[in-house]
Amino acid sequence: MAPHAHTSPSPPWQKKLPLPFSFSDTEWTRRTGTIHLWLLYALVLILSTYVLLDIYVNHMHSIGFLDSGIGVPAACKPQGFTAKVFKPNEWEAMERNGSELCGKREGFLEQDQDQVENPWRQMKWIGEAAACPVRGHLIEKLDDRNNFRRGFALRYANDVEDRTHILPWLLPSKTMDLHHRQRRVLLDLGANAFSTSLTWFLRMYPCDFTEIHAFEVNSKLLRKPNPPGFDEESNVAKMNPSSLNVKATPQPPQWMVDRIQLHYSFVSDGDDKASNAINITRFMKEDLRLKATDTVVVKMDIEGSEWPILRRWLSDPEMPLIVDELFVEVHYNHPSMWNYHWSRFGDITRENAKELLADLRWHGFYAHFWP
Repeated sequence: MAPHAHTSPSPPWQKKLPLPFSFSDTEWTRRTGTIHLWLLYALVLILSTYVLLDIYVNHMHSIGFLDSGIGVPAACKPQGFTAKVFKPNEWEAMERNGSELCGKREGFLEQDQDQVENPWRQMKWIGEAAACPVRGHLIEKLDDRNNFRRGFALRYANDVEDRTHILPWLLPSKTMDLHHRQRRVLLDLGANAFSTSLTWFLRMYPCDFTEIHAFEVNSKLLRKPNPPGFDEESNVAKMNPSSLNVKATPQPPQWMVDRIQLHYSFVSDGDDKASNAINITRFMKEDLRLKATDTVVVKMDIEGSEWPILRRWLSDPEMPLIVDELFVEVHYNHPSMWNYHWSRFGDITRENAKELLADLRWHGFYAHFWP
């Protein structure tokens, strides 16, 4: 017979404290499971709230709120213009820089501040940033006081057509999207000689164009280089202390020249076979069938014919969607330009030119004055 086991009393620290309520084991398990489930719900709610706040603050511009305009400051929407002009990756900068003034035409007509210490009046070659962004991107201030040619006005350049001041404001330097689109088109309206604007865009514009259309009425003036070409084998120089790596200044290679189409016609607001004029808006929409999904860069220097064309573009909601970046020499009559025969532009003032450029920007054109 087994001996009777002696059970000693439990020490005080092992005794359970009396509770004001008590659960059976089953009840305790059920209630504990319920508490754990509610804790899980709370954790999911907290994480979801964090994710939504992060999307709203940091990523809303990229998830398709454009058509509805959600999250877009009303002051950043130009009157009479659709939010579809702006692309998703452009809203963040617009929200950051937007103000009530930039929702009005006057915001793009900002005036110079007459102050003693003004580096852009006294030293800077590069253009000053405008107060109002265009398509959510900063752009240079309209420098009408210097005839939109600050490098020449400040005597940094001997060439009245110096373009150094606009280099930091080129659109592809602000969004890589332009260079990655399948179709990338340059229209040079008023191309002059091949060595002028065409060569500048081939060298300086940070985009590899898949097609180029150059318009010049003088067929003797505009010619493709012959022979064209940058031959890497024949033009390469051995490295030397001066760090020169070519024997001669490289010209466009043959494959690049082959992408250029020459058009010997007047660029106009209407078609006229008698005067060899072409409606450039129709040409872009119907002949080239350009779309908002293409990269389209337009340079316009057409001796006064820009006025009716650009006024039409201001009333055409499709054109700001088609044209990504616009460079235009707006011609006007001002004594400072009489040496360049600009007196022939009659009653058109320099202030009119600034107003036209401001209107273009207000309507969504990323527009620069082309010197």
